[in-house]
Amino acid sequence: MPKNKSRKVTSKQVAELAGVSQTTVSFVMNNVDSANISEETRHRVLQAAQTLHYIPDRAAQSLALGRSHNLGLVLIQPHYQVFRDPFIPNIITGMSQIVQSNGFRLLVEHIHDLDNISIISNMLKGGEVAGIVANTFLGIETAISAVIDEGYPIVLLDAVNEYHYAALIDHRAGVQLAAAHLVALGHTQIGCITFAPLNYHINRRLNAFKEILAAAGIALPSAHIREGNYDPESGYEAMHDLLQTQPHLTAIFGMNDMMAIGAMRAIHEAGLRIPDDVAVVGYDDMRFAAFTNPTLTTVQAPEVQVGQRAAEMLIALIQGVPLGEKCVKLPPQLVVRQSCGAAH
Repeated sequence: MPKNKSRKVTSKQVAELAGVSQTTVSFVMNNVDSANISEETRHRVLQAAQTLHYIPDRAAQSLALGRSHNLGLVLIQPHYQVFRDPFIPNIITGMSQIVQSNGFRLLVEHIHDLDNISIISNMLKGGEVAGIVANTFLGIETAISAVIDEGYPIVLLDAVNEYHYAALIDHRAGVQLAAAHLVALGHTQIGCITFAPLNYHINRRLNAFKEILAAAGIALPSAHIREGNYDPESGYEAMHDLLQTQPHLTAIFGMNDMMAIGAMRAIHEAGLRIPDDVAVVGYDDMRFAAFTNPTLTTVQAPEVQVGQRAAEMLIALIQGVPLGEKCVKLPPQLVVRQSCGAAH
């Protein structure tokens, strides 16, 4: 007959070997300072735990510490955007690296509209998570501020107010890098494809892009702007329309790499050459940007690093560690390749 698998070591077994109560074992394993455990007793418990290869139960630890070992990432945006936006997996990647290395687990919650915003407070007040990282794509300033004001640890992925904790990318600087690059190459007839329908966030980037063009005496009229919708198909359709209505354009800024990839296909199908006839610059520096034909000039947005920084800030807040600054901005970098004609 097959042998029985060895049973999990319990705190009761550790207590018996150390000659203490299970409560004492719990206090020692969870570093409960208020329990006033002597160093000699603490040493006996730890030695017994090591001898028996005891692994503390996460749920029991949470109860002893009075907090969850889960951290939440709350995505506040329409359902279809979550699976199209390359920003999301990069944030999850960065957060997971920090969360797991600090003994926490990451829970991802999707809120598709403001009617469900109470999920955030319920997760925190119910002890499901110890803290939350949240994006703010749907204008949840009032709702998120109310929860933060109650003292719960929350880090945002965009700045809402100066007294909120946030880790973000300086997208204003990023789009201006793209604009300045096209200006430096001598382009004056420039088009832009946004990665989403016009809203507060998109308009902020558009205005930053326009500022650099305006400083060089170049206009970006609405006729030169098309709205994408996260996937390359929408970038393709937007570029196809621009080629039909604005054939004089010599450069295109795709507000993310997905838009730029779609635009490049439309340009190729029209029998035009990149960058000789139309230069293309993207944004994000996704992994496939270096493998397009020609390779894509783009702005590298440090999305994984923002996920890491947000997780680090959240863990510090939970553990009561002072943070030097409330809002951390990470700078993007221009990556010059072949699609704009500046590299060969």
